[in-house]
Amino acid sequence: MVSWKILTNDCLMEIFQLLSYKDLARAGQVCRRWKSVADLEFLWECRLKQDYNVKREIPLRPGAVCWKEEYERLVDRVPCVELKKIEEHSDEVFHVSFSNNGLMFCTSSKDTYVKVYNADSPFDIVFSSQPRGNYWTCAQMSRFSPCDTQLLVSGSRPGREQYGEIVIYSIFGGTFSIQARVRIRPYDVMGTWLNESHFLSARAHSNYGKRQCLCEVFLNKSGQKVVDPQQPNATRSFLFRCDFGTVSYLHVADLTKPLRQVVQRNVSKDVKELLHYIHYKHLQKLSQSYSHNEQDTCTEYRKGSVCEACSVQTSAERNAKRMEMMSLTKFNSATNCFSLDTKTSQGNTEESTEVDEHDTRRLLKSFGIQKADTDSFTKTYHAQVFSNVASDQGSISTNHPGTSSSSLMLPVCEVCKIQVLPDDANQKFAASEIDTSSVASTVEEVTFASFPARYKLFLCFTGSRVCVHHQIGVKILHQEECSKVVEEDISQMLSDHPDDYSRLDVDTWDHVFELPGQCVGMTLSPCNRYLYVNMRRFICMSEEDIMLEDSPSVSKEVEMFVYDLITMERVAILTGHNAESDVFFLHLSSNDYYVASGSEDDRGCIWDRHYQACVASLHHDKVVSCVAVNPRDTSMAVSVSDDNKVKIWGSKSFHKKMKHERLIT
Repeated sequence: MVSWKILTNDCLMEIFQLLSYKDLARAGQVCRRWKSVADLEFLWECRLKQDYNVKREIPLRPGAVCWKEEYERLVDRVPCVELKKIEEHSDEVFHVSFSNNGLMFCTSSKDTYVKVYNADSPFDIVFSSQPRGNYWTCAQMSRFSPCDTQLLVSGSRPGREQYGEIVIYSIFGGTFSIQARVRIRPYDVMGTWLNESHFLSARAHSNYGKRQCLCEVFLNKSGQKVVDPQQPNATRSFLFRCDFGTVSYLHVADLTKPLRQVVQRNVSKDVKELLHYIHYKHLQKLSQSYSHNEQDTCTEYRKGSVCEACSVQTSAERNAKRMEMMSLTKFNSATNCFSLDTKTSQGNTEESTEVDEHDTRRLLKSFGIQKADTDSFTKTYHAQVFSNVASDQGSISTNHPGTSSSSLMLPVCEVCKIQVLPDDANQKFAASEIDTSSVASTVEEVTFASFPARYKLFLCFTGSRVCVHHQIGVKILHQEECSKVVEEDISQMLSDHPDDYSRLDVDTWDHVFELPGQCVGMTLSPCNRYLYVNMRRFICMSEEDIMLEDSPSVSKEVEMFVYDLITMERVAILTGHNAESDVFFLHLSSNDYYVASGSEDDRGCIWDRHYQACVASLHHDKVVSCVAVNPRDTSMAVSVSDDNKVKIWGSKSFHKKMKHERLIT
């Protein structure tokens, strides 16, 4: 008699490959043997890649346990079930954004209202306001500050000049009050946060006859209490010349952490292979400047060093002070404070090793090296760091018990020639703008152990061939706050060169992403390393034909280009959303797992960032302008549409849990 028991595991595996994911899960509940076959990684990998059209070469997501759990996540924990529909707006809703802590979300509408909601059920309104009343034609975008204490809202004003305005709300402590206003031009500049106290805006000055445009990028204080928006209290950060387009849709990418991680994980590789040239060149310049300033500071400090004992007038007081200083510099043999080796003269015990690591960290901190990860320091790197900080004169005496021959170089008193660690060593040796917490390689005399405390990029849409935005400009930011800079007034510059802006001294982009179509949306990944751009291709046109038209025809299909901001290379293209009309913007958002975008085919789309697959569609009655995914709760999303509705979406597992709780109550 034929029985299932005579089938080999290979035969079962061939049969199970033909099953759907539900049948495969059920087959694993029949018996232990079937379960062992049904749980094979190969089967679930094939099932996931077939069902979600994932490329074969894409591996398992880093941090994931197995393919089966990944399939369960994509089925049960992706926001795809409508939880609530909100109809508070009276006109089209353009944009929605979450706070960074995921506790609130804000919607912006054509009815000029901005509404802030709680992200927890029942999703009550926290705040509702018209930032400028009848002075605005619409509220088009909102962004929370990094610490969620302020809200940036941008809107457009009526008139042919295409002016817009940015309004900053203070939301600290639950109070919403306007604390800054800045005029922008054009209105699609939007504005963006640089840090908690400053934001960026822009203003364009066009010469329509010559098809030239000058764009000023301003750094503004968020609490400036501006009364007259014509004269904002700001510092001009950049001045760009655009042949056709303007500067708009501003973003700031903080690459401080991603850059360090890339270099730390690839210490053995050439830095030039890891970073794009603009990063390598900038870090090289910073490193050379830091080494030069450090050498000058140390030389100047040692030149005029006098210890506390020699500064005392009388000999008796001087001798007493010197004895006191000598007693302070005698170290316990077990601690071995200034030794870079964790071994002590009394043996390499676990207790002494812990003490050594603590003292090494304390010593590094005294020299301005903050948050040093001494576990990853090698002896070679120790020697490299201290050879940069120390001088070639004098060293700590090795006569003290427990001190090593690898001693730290310190200043010498000009009178008594005793080496001392003065009280103001922190001020002399600390580099306020350099954080040496990263371990990196040295290439061509570039010490990449010295990283800037902040490394940020300014990103925006621009254009040089046609008036539509088809480029993304990249510029390294050097300024974190407003400064009193005396600069030439832009009106005087324009009056001196009314017919030709090409003669003006302007800033140039550090890098430009050239896209083969119109840019209609952009966002950054949570780590700020990856840039996601919605783009509509130019239709079957050569370079010459494109430049002859002001607004070339574009495709109805929208493609999402993914760029790595460290290598400046395109790493993926996501598809699945459309734009039927001359859509202005389809906004995007992202969290650790997903990236989401609006679409003109009456639905929003959510993609898995790692597998590059569309995993959910969020349906509306009209065009979906924006989809925002919660940065903290990856199973929650909010979509807004031209049907005046705001829809809140949750995962299947969360929906089942809510239904179960309702049945119990």
